[in-house]
Amino acid sequence: MTLSNPLRISLVVAATLQSASCFVLQHSSGARQTQLYANNRRDFVRTVVAGSSAMLIPSIANAKGGDSASIAMPNYIEFLIEKNKVIDPNDMLYKGPDIEVQLKRIGEAGARLPEVAALAEEKKWSQVQGIITGPLGTLLQTLASIAGTKEAAAAAKTVKQDLNDINAASQRKDSALCIKAAGKAAADLEKFVKIAFK
Repeated sequence: MTLSNPLRISLVVAATLQSASCFVLQHSSGARQTQLYANNRRDFVRTVVAGSSAMLIPSIANAKGGDSASIAMPNYIEFLIEKNKVIDPNDMLYKGPDIEVQLKRIGEAGARLPEVAALAEEKKWSQVQGIITGPLGTLLQTLASIAGTKEAAAAAKTVKQDLNDINAASQRKDSALCIKAAGKAAADLEKFVKIAFK
């Protein structure tokens, strides 16, 4: 919408009349009155310049009126064709968990379990906690991604319980129980690998 010149001028005059109170003398004393009067004039000039420039300069972002939308409406038939299209598995970006990578992670985590027992004998509980939350913490995710059968899921749950037992023993600072739980976790992890990769 473009404003005509008389309308623009009348809007500027209306804006200045509303701000005319800036020029009214305030009843106060000496230097303070002069400073207040100068501030009011400065504020008035800023308001008038900003308001008039916004009204007098034509707006670039005027939308074109009356044109129809250029949005393509979805076609239900094309949607059904796309939905029922057979996808080639070789073209898929994610093809599931990589077995070699998963086995490597399980092997690395299994190699850390004897360290837990050694650290528990030396009563280095903060390092035991570090191993549990670090390498053994990601072990549970790895086991869950591999466990495809109910039997493998049950074996993964047993390993998880063993890791929780190690954690509980380390929090109680019970080295005998921690060593026992680490040995059981190593044995149960080996059982899981045999079940999951038969």
